[in-house]
Amino acid sequence: MARPRSFDPAQTLTTAMKVFWERGYFNTSIDDLVAATGVSRYGLYDIYENKRGLFLAALDHYHETIFRALLEPVEKPGASVGEIRQYFGVLLFYAGKSEGNIGCLMCNSASEVAPFDAAVAERVKRFRDIAGKAFRQALTTARARGEIGERIDIARQADFLAAALQTVWVLARSSAGRKAISHHIAVTLSTLDK
Repeated sequence: MARPRSFDPAQTLTTAMKVFWERGYFNTSIDDLVAATGVSRYGLYDIYENKRGLFLAALDHYHETIFRALLEPVEKPGASVGEIRQYFGVLLFYAGKSEGNIGCLMCNSASEVAPFDAAVAERVKRFRDIAGKAFRQALTTARARGEIGERIDIARQADFLAAALQTVWVLARSSAGRKAISHHIAVTLSTLDK
């Protein structure tokens, strides 16, 4: 008869996500995860099979709980330039704080793990595609409202904004500082000026 779990899988996943986010995939050992979560390696392996399985689950958890929550204003029906500006303002708020130097788990993983792991690369692509889709829709609404000029190619601008959001987190991770991040965002948003 199997023993009932003596830990909360949701809380364990959140804790593991934070460890990977701060330390990176390759710099995190299973012992680090055991110490942080308080769950034995056998307990973790029972649910996630191995460190990679836990990492993939952590990426999915990050996608649903952090990334989508931040992007929600841009994804809502009727979102436009105001919501895009608001979104980058929120990014500046978080990235400009001292704790922001851990960056974005998905952006960190794009350069650290995605080149070597197809499943991680697929998750990073989904992240970028969802951001791009949200920006395209908001820009389409902005065009219909006359908030952006006809010179703006919506597909190209959406791709640029998705890349700009990744750049914010690269700057944060590299300790570029609030001023540099603020300048990057200001120039990014100036491309939306009519």
